[in-house]
Amino acid sequence: MLRSATLWLSAAILPSAHITQSLTCRLSEVPPQEWKKSFDNPVVDTLSIAKAALKGIKNYKLDTIAKYFKLGDFDHHRAVADAEMLCMIYMHIVNDTRKTTKLEYIGDFNTAFGSVDIKKLPTYHQIILVKNKVGLKNLYRLISASNLDYFYKKPRIPKSLLSQYREGLIIGSACEAGELFRAILEKESQEKIEEIASFYDYLEIQHIGNNMFLLRNGKVSSEEDLRDLNRAIVELGDRLGKPVVATCDVHFKDPEDAVFREVLQAGQGYEDFANQPPLYFRTTDEMLEEFAYLGEEKRRRKSLLQTRTESPI
Repeated sequence: MLRSATLWLSAAILPSAHITQSLTCRLSEVPPQEWKKSFDNPVVDTLSIAKAALKGIKNYKLDTIAKYFKLGDFDHHRAVADAEMLCMIYMHIVNDTRKTTKLEYIGDFNTAFGSVDIKKLPTYHQIILVKNKVGLKNLYRLISASNLDYFYKKPRIPKSLLSQYREGLIIGSACEAGELFRAILEKESQEKIEEIASFYDYLEIQHIGNNMFLLRNGKVSSEEDLRDLNRAIVELGDRLGKPVVATCDVHFKDPEDAVFREVLQAGQGYEDFANQPPLYFRTTDEMLEEFAYLGEEKRRRKSLLQTRTESPI
């Protein structure tokens, strides 16, 4: 069975969407010495391709796309059935695309559907700091483009544009709404997490009180799980040689000022506006106390790093 799977996988393009994590977990359960082969297969994200190729459908859930192609019923959320359906969807998209566009290699998908609709791309938070006058000018460019060219409900900065004007800027991974934190929370593969982290100049961790909504929403089961998420980011930074900074994610100066953010979010329609996280400005001693679980050396290094490394323009 294992040998047959190895032979099949070694020559396969792997269509994936919601089952990527499941596949990774299953493969990781087998000791590497039993595989006797490394896998660098191309992986095609059928979800991203479907968003670019299929216009006018109400959503891009697996069962919705299957219905669009009239592929019949299937046992959704069962790994084998989902995998089979993904392959059928992939082949339908390939065949339909070939009717109007040359599609010989996987990379041809990148240009097959024209420009990308930015409204359909996922968004994440990032921190952008300026370290010199070149960076300040580039920040102005990014702000202008985000409001004039890429605005959709809120200003957006495409990652490709950020890379183009990155000189003089320091890019941080931000809060739980950042790409890195989300990947760790959703248990993406270690390779994917390291790939995401490699984009950033520094990684960020925050007071667990900032993320207590994850406990209320059932995303994590305990406060210790929230600390483990921070520990994972710290270990990742150490492994990749990237600074990790502990921040307050400050939205207001003093604890009692949370009422103003509560009023603001109530007007914006947030259902949990009354459950304000403690996003006030903390002293160094308060930060050291909060991150005591990292150990003496790490808590001081992460909490004090920012004040030692920042410099004026």
